[in-house]
Amino acid sequence: MVLQVKAEHTDDFKNVWKSRESHLKEMPGFVRFALLKCSNVEHKYISQTTWESEEAFRNWTQSKQFSQSHGERNTSGDKRPSVGAMLEGPPSPEFYQSVTITECSIAN
Repeated sequence: MVLQVKAEHTDDFKNVWKSRESHLKEMPGFVRFALLKCSNVEHKYISQTTWESEEAFRNWTQSKQFSQSHGERNTSGDKRPSVGAMLEGPPSPEFYQSVTITECSIAN
């Protein structure tokens, strides 16, 4: 998902993602999550999640764990705005399927 963050909220945005309670590991089919910061476009981030199947992803989006993770409530007691208020516009979901993957294997 592509996220364009308002300049004045970049620190808050990163802190929210670093400290949020994730429920991804509870979900069947979850493989990996990464929040990536764009190096050549300021304040642009990608929320990248890898799933075993599109069905596993769809199940995540309809789960109580998804609702808990994406609730707009701020329970930390600070004056930080909601994640939605930190963005320039709505998130832009993008879906990809692997064509090829090359990985390094580390020998023991």
